[in-house]
Amino acid sequence: MTGDSSISVAGKTIAVTGGSSGLGLRMVQVLAAHGANVVSISRTPAPAPETELQSSIMNIIADVTIAADIERAFDEAERRFGTVTVVFNNAGVAAVERALTMTREQLRQILEVNVEGAFFIAQEAAKRMIAKGAGGSIINLSSILADAPIKGSAAYAMSKAAVSQMTRSLALEWACHGIRVNAIAPGWFPTRLNETIMDGPAKGFLKGKNPMRRLGEPEDIDGAVLMLASDASSYITGTVITIDGGHSLQG
Repeated sequence: MTGDSSISVAGKTIAVTGGSSGLGLRMVQVLAAHGANVVSISRTPAPAPETELQSSIMNIIADVTIAADIERAFDEAERRFGTVTVVFNNAGVAAVERALTMTREQLRQILEVNVEGAFFIAQEAAKRMIAKGAGGSIINLSSILADAPIKGSAAYAMSKAAVSQMTRSLALEWACHGIRVNAIAPGWFPTRLNETIMDGPAKGFLKGKNPMRRLGEPEDIDGAVLMLASDASSYITGTVITIDGGHSLQG
């Protein structure tokens, strides 16, 4: 046997968009704790990292919908840590709005951040990986709502379905460059993004509907995050990994 298939991210330079809160913050913390140099790219300031992780985490304020911000963020990351070879496209926005009352502005904002932002982050990362001949791994954040929407989630569900298909399309185009593109589709994890729903009675309903009778905890994503960022996933591309405790099995 040849090659190193261990689940190790030590020494890798990894960018996480939307890394200042929620699942993105968890990604930043777990990747840094396992030896990676992590660049958190977010529109809002991130909490100060723990003392032992300060040298491994770089926080950059940038907007994924602004081309100049994307280029600047990758330039700053390269100057400190070298070429980014792993990217987690986690930045996202959501709105609970019925289709009949959805405005053009609401729809545009969701698609601009969730789809366009993710695409152009991936494109910038891929260009730089190819220029360095480095290869790498891009992981997009989809959602179980991409396949099974709920009422009031039309725009968000549409955007995440686009992300899933974008994942497959980019995986096909960039495989020849040694760039893997996969996605993670979380189920119901209480985060700032869905607090409008989770603050109401829906939280108990969703918990009761789950086969495991619980909602997701931040650490439930750790395994997939580490695997997809590491060389253990060197022959995995174009796939979407669902992390939902079996919720989507209920129909």
